[in-house]
Amino acid sequence: MSWCRNVFSVALLTSAACASSVDPGGTLSGPIQLRIPDLPRDLTASEQQAVTATNAFSFRLFRKASAAQGDTSMMISPLGAALALGLAMDGAQGATFDQMRSTLSLDGAAGADPVSGTRSLATLLSSLDPIGSFSIGSALWYRGDFPLNPSFAARGAGTRVGALDFASPASVQTINTWASDASIGRIPSIVDHIDSSQSLLLTNTSYFRGNWNARFDPADTHTDVFYGAAGPQAASYMYRRGLMHYYASHDLEGVDLPFGSGAFSMMIVLPRSSLTIDAMTTMLEAGAWTDLVGKVRDVGMNLFLPRFRIVYDRTLNADLQGLGMRDAFVADGADFTRMSPRGRELSLGVVKQKTLIDVNEDGTIASAGGTVVGSTSGFVPLVMRAERPFLFVIRERASGTIVFIGKVMGV
Repeated sequence: MSWCRNVFSVALLTSAACASSVDPGGTLSGPIQLRIPDLPRDLTASEQQAVTATNAFSFRLFRKASAAQGDTSMMISPLGAALALGLAMDGAQGATFDQMRSTLSLDGAAGADPVSGTRSLATLLSSLDPIGSFSIGSALWYRGDFPLNPSFAARGAGTRVGALDFASPASVQTINTWASDASIGRIPSIVDHIDSSQSLLLTNTSYFRGNWNARFDPADTHTDVFYGAAGPQAASYMYRRGLMHYYASHDLEGVDLPFGSGAFSMMIVLPRSSLTIDAMTTMLEAGAWTDLVGKVRDVGMNLFLPRFRIVYDRTLNADLQGLGMRDAFVADGADFTRMSPRGRELSLGVVKQKTLIDVNEDGTIASAGGTVVGSTSGFVPLVMRAERPFLFVIRERASGTIVFIGKVMGV
């Protein structure tokens, strides 16, 4: 049986730049206004399919994992999961391939290689923001005496494919060194040991560091109550006043906070008091997410957002099986014969994701691509307080790709 260990780790270090300021007379002065930066090229048809599939997969996977975790704060990297599982799917065949393709929401993707768009999309996104940093990578390690089909290795262009002696302790160091390099040192270790009886090991890293384009002034941070799933608790609330990208409907409200030069942003989505996080996620999965993003408008507002930090570690096997990816995990039932002539002997062992997010007000000014809007006065801004459980989504704004999605149930 093969061991598939996907470790997706993200470190979100929020830095701050001045979003807006209040002069001594209390006048609201305008923030830096950012257009969405253009992509360096048009997306290919397969990349456009990858965006659609990844976003659909994002909410489906998150809904499964979120329901299983209940009142625990959590975050997943759907793009990282899609990239790593797509590599395994490249070696699958028959019902195993069909189930993996359906689970990754690639049913409508044309062509014989439906995951090539995901790989090239990930490469494109990793080079967009010169101010921030986003990197994502996958590697497949196989036992040196295990026959790998050359055509499979060729399809994994841009992915590390290497032979190792799994019985040697040096193999652990080789994999951990790769993970550290791929994550800019943020993931120094992803494996402690390797079972010498294993044939395949699949690893993945995802790393994001973003500087707030508009800063939360630390002098304005104050303590107040967060009404979390476990009851009221003290929280450190960051504060900003100014024009922000805002959306509101009968069911929810959201604010979109850009990073760096504006390529990436974090959308904070707060359900109305009568709606649970899981119910809201189901609603967004049904197509409301595209509508929400498309209707964000600049609104003068006061935003109160708690600092939060999430370290999350979850095995995704049950979630993926619940989405229909069943045969891939069945010993002597999976079909990975496109990966190896001995592919009938292979099955996925563990699909694991590890994530880290740290949201605070520290940072540096990043004003590229923006102009300063003149002062505005004479109105009372809207107030948004993220004082109860909420959803957050980190996305690339031009393509719309969801990179990370999570929920805050307590702080």
